[in-house]
Amino acid sequence: MIDTDELAKRNAGFADGGSFAHLKLLPSGSLTVIGCVDPRVDPSDVLGLKLGEAAVIRNVGGRVTPATLRTLGMLSKVVRARTGGSGPG
Repeated sequence: MIDTDELAKRNAGFADGGSFAHLKLLPSGSLTVIGCVDPRVDPSDVLGLKLGEAAVIRNVGGRVTPATLRTLGMLSKVVRARTGGSGPG
């Protein structure tokens, strides 16, 4: 079992490593994937996505719910603020 101390240590290593500093906040593929929270099914692995190609939202059942729509709306606002554009369709 992984405890919070181990997770904090891993997070510090990630933050210090700068491994993903070259990636932009917005996905390079202008793609948002909605998938199930089931830990056996990683949407990036299933779809062959590389890191940074898509924003991935995971919820129970991979369903588009009112909460998912609110999240997409907020992401659209972030895109508009960052790019000055209209955001994703």
